[in-house]
Amino acid sequence: MNDYSRDIIFLLKEEECTPEYIDQEVQFVHKVVAYADTDENFCIAHELVSRSYITNKKRKILRAINRTHLKAFHFLINKN
Repeated sequence: MNDYSRDIIFLLKEEECTPEYIDQEVQFVHKVVAYADTDENFCIAHELVSRSYITNKKRKILRAINRTHLKAFHFLINKN
């Protein structure tokens, strides 16, 4: 089984699960999450809010999330 850097719990109803079947399912879920887990998609789904402005600019959002802590009165809001 490949070592992915994600913590995912699989609950399978089938009684006869082979290691190949489990590996196939893990690879499928990894592909789906890897597609969704990109900077572009993160920036599409979030906006950076400050006291004086709201921005959707990719560069500002990425700069904000690369810090260990957001600046005072800066918030990342999920648009969903």
